[in-house]
Order: sequence, then structure tokens, then C-alpha cells
Amino acid sequence: MRIEHLTNQEPLICELAQLHFNEWGRFRPGETIEARTARLRACCGIGSIPTVVVGILGSELCGSAMLVAQDMDAHPELTPWLAGVYVKPQYRRHGFASALIARIAEEARALGAPQLYLYTDRSELLYARLGWSVLERRLYKGIGVSVMSKELSV
Repeated sequence: MRIEHLTNQEPLICELAQLHFNEWGRFRPGETIEARTARLRACCGIGSIPTVVVGILGSELCGSAMLVAQDMDAHPELTPWLAGVYVKPQYRRHGFASALIARIAEEARALGAPQLYLYTDRSELLYARLGWSVLERRLYKGIGVSVMSKELSV
């Protein structure tokens, strides 16, 4: 799998927006696929926050990860955030998520971020295995999540 910035793979934006919408739409009740697509398109940066990277195998989209300034309105003081880590089911358990997460950590480190944050409702064990620590467990928008952080060596 090769990892590229989404801005260099613009034809994949609509497919990725649909995958993200299906996976996390419950966190944004009332959001449309068009709004999700526009939001994703607005995150396409390189060497900045926000940025989106995608994993590609051959010509197929495998997954994504994002670096965003804010991802949880309950913690506006925390920044930046790892978000949008998604791997298509047929590519899971092959290290693709770990590679995408590592790439976003590299991007954040290059921008001078000392720490990175995330929240997850399903993948706490994956992140813990990769060196992330739980800051808190809470209800967020009616869903139980773990808020986690990772120190970055700058």
C-alpha cells in the first residue's frame, strides 16, 4: 500500500466521503453526504492542518487518516487530532491502519505538534497497542468513546 495526500487523488474524494458518512454519520445527525464531501474536500492540505492521507493498493482506495485542528467540541483546548482513520473491511488486519496512523503522526511531528489526540468508540485496543494512552472515557453525542493521546518526539 502506498500513502498519498488526498489532494493528489481528488477522484477518490466522493468515495471516501461515502465511506466516512457510512462509518461515522451517527456522530453528525442530519449531515448529508454532500456536506460530508464538502467538508472532506476542505481538509485537503499538504504540510498543514488539516490534511488527509489515503492508502492506495494498485488503483483502489484502501483507507484514510486525517490530521485536523479540532475533532471534539467537548475538548476545544486539545489540538491537533488524528481523525478519519478508516480501512475498508477487506484490507483490515494487514497493518494498513497502523501505517496510516503513523503517517499522520509524522505529519503532526513535522508541524511541531508535541502531542496528538483522538477519540474512538471501537478501536481503543488498536491505539493502545500503538502507544496511545486513554485520557478519559465519556459519552460524546450519546455514544461511549475513549479520548486518547500520544506524545510525539519532535
